[in-house]
Amino acid sequence: MNLALLEQRTWHRSAASIMGTTAELMFDGPASLTPQAFQRLRELERAWSRFLPDSELNRLHARPGEWVRVSHDLFVALRWCARLHDETDGRFDPSVRTALELWGYDRTFTEIDHGGPAPSYCDPSPGLRGLELRADDEAVRLAPGLRIDLGGIGKGLAADMLAADLLRMGANGAYVCMGGDIAVAGDTPYDGWDVPLHHPDTDQPFDWYRLGAGGLVMSTVRMRRWTRSDGTVAHHLIDPATGAPAQTDVVAVAVAALSAARAEALAKAVVVAGSEAGAQLLDSFGVDGWIITDEGVVRVGFAA
Repeated sequence: MNLALLEQRTWHRSAASIMGTTAELMFDGPASLTPQAFQRLRELERAWSRFLPDSELNRLHARPGEWVRVSHDLFVALRWCARLHDETDGRFDPSVRTALELWGYDRTFTEIDHGGPAPSYCDPSPGLRGLELRADDEAVRLAPGLRIDLGGIGKGLAADMLAADLLRMGANGAYVCMGGDIAVAGDTPYDGWDVPLHHPDTDQPFDWYRLGAGGLVMSTVRMRRWTRSDGTVAHHLIDPATGAPAQTDVVAVAVAALSAARAEALAKAVVVAGSEAGAQLLDSFGVDGWIITDEGVVRVGFAA
């Protein structure tokens, strides 16, 4: 793309509160796309939020053991979950919903329950063996007891979908950030977006990444934390093997991948795996990553 032409373009920027976070959009195209873009994000929220009682995901949960035809959006989200669960050997596991709620995260984070003690016992998450997908008519069957949370991957996938949708709607380039889950598509200013990576403890940049396409995600145990009445500190990243908040040496993980959905799943898998196994996991996927521990930052991929 001719640099002079890019510099003549107008990038529109706007933000709204959606999916329990700040959704930020920047795109080069008609300003009239802004309300359409936010409407699209609200459609996705209605499809897979666990906090909306009448969301499509919650309606699916109300019919365990039955084949249920779902929207294309929800089917795609569940197909991504199954694929990434397999690829990460179960470390990314959206079947942790029951565990999340047992620990008190059964409502939006601003309303979270601090009233009870930590659970005395937690069951491991069931995994996705009980998730069946039928592609012919985009139908889904959930085994009784299987309850899915699309929280993190839902934000990453929403960013991916909207970035692509904006191009189809007439934008030349798009940048979508869903509370830190970033997806980029089409033209960019100059040769990419310079994205700062902030340390969760200091909020200071420890590195920068030039994102020209795909996704960039950071996940951390330092945010979405709460304290139970007995003083136990919990966070939202559940280890599926224990059903409890993950306890490893990883403080935060940033991953750059071909999509924000994939980056989100890999980041969560690294938190669960720990820094050593997590670095091997990221290296096996051939992605760029940063693993933050109390000892420093381990870089994988381009900066290793």
